[in-house]
Amino acid sequence: MTVRMGDVYREYKSLLFSLAYRMTGSVTEAEDIVQDTFLALAGTDIQDIHHVKSYLCKAVTNRCLDLLKSARWKREQYVGEWLPEPVVDASATNDPLHTVIAEESVSYGLLVLLENLSPPERAVYVLRTALDYEYSEIAAMLEKTEAGCRKLFSRAGQKLREAGYQGAAPQSNRSTRLVEQLIHAISQSDARALIGLLTNDSVLVSDGGGKVRAALRPIFSDERIAAFWMGVWPRWASRATMQIRSINGQDGIAVFSEGELKMIIQITMNEEEERIKHMYMMVNPDKLAHLQK
Repeated sequence: MTVRMGDVYREYKSLLFSLAYRMTGSVTEAEDIVQDTFLALAGTDIQDIHHVKSYLCKAVTNRCLDLLKSARWKREQYVGEWLPEPVVDASATNDPLHTVIAEESVSYGLLVLLENLSPPERAVYVLRTALDYEYSEIAAMLEKTEAGCRKLFSRAGQKLREAGYQGAAPQSNRSTRLVEQLIHAISQSDARALIGLLTNDSVLVSDGGGKVRAALRPIFSDERIAAFWMGVWPRWASRATMQIRSINGQDGIAVFSEGELKMIIQITMNEEEERIKHMYMMVNPDKLAHLQK
């Protein structure tokens, strides 16, 4: 049976984007890696490839690993905190690739925590949990032993648990209400209401990338986060609007000014307290550019 390049592209493009996005936390880098992979494939005889999916996943994973190794140097030079690029539901961007992320609920909170892993740990964890590959298949892709891959996966899981990851939480009515209440508290500059939505040990992380003003370090505690918003929002209030949008499969907030997206806010919730544990604030225009399409 003849394998056609166009058929391969249509069948695997979304899968490879999802893999690259999980590996890098960057939409733009993921898109570039997928395109480069298919360009390289065009220079080979597809008929000689027995397992096209594994071949492509291996190629994408290796490109991601190369990028992550170089990105470590880049992020040492990064101004302030580094956060992954968010993905907003396809209806807002008309980008079908974003539908993949929305449908698979690639949690933004998990993407943040994946930054705690080494590149090999991240590769094994993503290939195992997201693509459901067997350890033997992962070992072949990464040119490691099966035992070594099991050890990397175990180490990755331990690091994620230590960082507070408790598994993927489905979208709930409570988390949606929290987002609605968060919009109201911030827009009304109601510090008391905002404190009531946060855990005592809540954390706000903002990413301006040195392009726009943002907190250079995480802000800890409910009172300090409330004080931060009470200082920031009045400068936005007269020209900005907040809308609920699906961000990485979970309800979050998109902030617009004069019709242009200026900020994305995403939260993670403490399930027991039903309050906000983490608040992620993306204002780096470079990382919002793909959402302006």
